[in-house]
Amino acid sequence: MGLFDKINKNDLISKAKGAVDSASNGMKTAMGEAKAKHEQKKAEQAAYDAEMKEKAITKAEEIVASIKSYSNEESVFEKTGGKELQDFTKLFYDKILMPANSVGNSHISMYPYIDAKRLEKFKKGRTDYEETEVPLIYIRSSEKQEILITENKLYFSVSLEEDRKYFAKSSVDCSEISKFVFELGETESVFKCDENILATFKTNKSVKEDFITLTEYFERIGNCDFEITDEDTDAIIKEKIGEKVLQEVKKYMVFEDELMLYFAWGLDSLSAKDYIVCTDKQIIIMDREAFGMTANVKQFYYDDITSASTEQNSNSSDLTGFLIESALTSLTKTCNLVISVAGSISRINTLYKVEAERVVAVYHQCRKALKVSASQPQVVVQQTAVDPVEQIRKLKEMCDLGIISEEEFNIKKADLLAKI
Repeated sequence: MGLFDKINKNDLISKAKGAVDSASNGMKTAMGEAKAKHEQKKAEQAAYDAEMKEKAITKAEEIVASIKSYSNEESVFEKTGGKELQDFTKLFYDKILMPANSVGNSHISMYPYIDAKRLEKFKKGRTDYEETEVPLIYIRSSEKQEILITENKLYFSVSLEEDRKYFAKSSVDCSEISKFVFELGETESVFKCDENILATFKTNKSVKEDFITLTEYFERIGNCDFEITDEDTDAIIKEKIGEKVLQEVKKYMVFEDELMLYFAWGLDSLSAKDYIVCTDKQIIIMDREAFGMTANVKQFYYDDITSASTEQNSNSSDLTGFLIESALTSLTKTCNLVISVAGSISRINTLYKVEAERVVAVYHQCRKALKVSASQPQVVVQQTAVDPVEQIRKLKEMCDLGIISEEEFNIKKADLLAKI
């Protein structure tokens, strides 16, 4: 190898080393720039986060101050409280709110049915929540906004308009609040505390049902009207389900004085809805086939039902399949409603657990009423014998006064003489 070859080789090695060093320096520079950009973005995000949290605190303070500034002579729960209020809330949920509500789509839950996990999540990180409080009403709106009403406090978590991921959270004593207002709009409905809008809802069927029932609840609280009759329940169900469905249900209500005590929409319907109706005489089940092409109607009169109960719904014969289905059922909170009539058993699996349990409760209520009625002694009313001669005399006076015609008098006179 000549001197020239050695020089070329060294030159190539030197150039290669230079290229490697240059690339390494370039990579270090790029990494440094990327790191600087990341740090800058992180700092900007931290600053933005701090700014939004500060705005959330400010908004919460403004909401509280605005509510407190409203002049009110009487607080919302001033006339009632304690066990009376709790008992009425449960009764109201059972007999007014839940019937004909789409439980899966409803924005409301009430004592004692408020989901414990959802409540714990709501309370998490709050320093203003009193653990001794009994939650009465839980309302969830769009963008994860939440309202919790207890006997003593209103707790709220409402999103900022600037960024819906941030929430203004605080509470107000109910003694500072005179009324809750629920206003339905064409596209948007609002929940107000006095004159302050706390939450907005996109107007749909579920929101309309919820607002109807919440308005009824607070009107009854204000009027101390704590008795809910079967007629009240029947009226609210009719208002919720609408005229079209009402006329369909009436086809199967054979008694003139028959009242609807409970109504639930099914879960597995497609284009048309299944439903179950409990009246004070019977249970009616509309079970539609796919797309509502045909419908099977089942009617069970309380006199004929031997038992009604709920059970875990599962179609699996093996233990593994049962456990899997049980887990899914637990998540969706569904179960079977089992009705036994004259040895035959009907299973209905289109209900949420709370709905199926309500059907069973209504059945026992009506069944008990039938037994009580049957055990009551029959009162025989004896009619006083009518004197035909006296009746003829009175009829003659009516004829002379022109109240009845001569022809009518003669016909009735002949009937009475025939009885002598």
